[in-house]
Amino acid sequence: MVCPAAIGQLTQITYPSPYWDYSPITPRVGDVVTFDASDFYDSWNAKGESTIVTLVWQFGDGGSATGSLVTHRFSSPGTFRTGVTATDDRGYGGTSEYDIEVREGTQVAVYLSFDDGPFYTGQEVTIGGNLTFNGAGVPDESVALQSKTYVEGSTWIDIATVKTDGRGKFSAVWKSVYGYYQIRALWAGNSTYPESSISDVLIVQGFGNLVTGFSSNSTITGLNFNSTTRILDFTAEGPSGTRGFVNITLERDPSFEPEGVSVLMDGRPIEYGVDSVADSWILFFSYSHSLHKIIIDLSGHGASESAFPWLPVAAVSVVVFAVVAVAAVVYLKKRGVPRVERDVPHVELKAWRSFPL
Repeated sequence: MVCPAAIGQLTQITYPSPYWDYSPITPRVGDVVTFDASDFYDSWNAKGESTIVTLVWQFGDGGSATGSLVTHRFSSPGTFRTGVTATDDRGYGGTSEYDIEVREGTQVAVYLSFDDGPFYTGQEVTIGGNLTFNGAGVPDESVALQSKTYVEGSTWIDIATVKTDGRGKFSAVWKSVYGYYQIRALWAGNSTYPESSISDVLIVQGFGNLVTGFSSNSTITGLNFNSTTRILDFTAEGPSGTRGFVNITLERDPSFEPEGVSVLMDGRPIEYGVDSVADSWILFFSYSHSLHKIIIDLSGHGASESAFPWLPVAAVSVVVFAVVAVAAVVYLKKRGVPRVERDVPHVELKAWRSFPL
């Protein structure tokens, strides 16, 4: 019997309940399947209630592994009950399991890959892969790339049909929209070999409030938007001697002040423009291609050391000096900013900002 005075001292025990995913989601015999519980591992340990000390995987075929990120090859087709058990430093544990269907391997096999994520709505995602015959690339064959949402009754929608190159590789660029997708690469087969396909999960995140679209002709990596601070940052890269551009669609948020936007490239402010189009703002700027780190402050507070704490002190000094110089010499001096690769009609230039360097 528990003493009434001690009831208030009792604490509820929370047992680890691991979650994980695997890739590809349609594995074949011999494929390398990646099992990932790192999100669970990191989030649980960050809570501080306890620390996960072991993650033990059982693949349903007699195989096992330990760790938050592991790989496994299935040697026969079938359905395998696969799971991971998490145990913390208190000795408490929990297990989660799923059935994984493994298909028969084929001589002609298609494989699939994506850019490194995360991916945001409006961002262009490169979908690639290769087609092989007994491990060697198969050239000049057609591969269909398709998408399907995780909605009941949804069907495959064509993204593109691409040809393999001399090494059996293929790729296509897909402009993503917010959602949870299954992406499939399909080779239709021929009179000798049956069709081959593989599919994987692609998650396209929303930016949250304010930002509703993003496009660029540069290779964009590390794209991240903090909806609290309203800071968007990414790396843009392209062939030397060519021009790059970024167009960002913003909803007409009453709290958004176009004149308060700050765009920094490699720690220095650059020229940009803001157009009014229908019920959106379009923020745009262009640059000479190279490898650039771009930081956009949409909070309306302007660039400051507090807004960009990761910038070197020297870079912050350049920003402050440039802003003061502009305010003193060319305060609100209107300069035209060339708009590139627009797919919406130009209505009017509502805001601008220029920083001659």
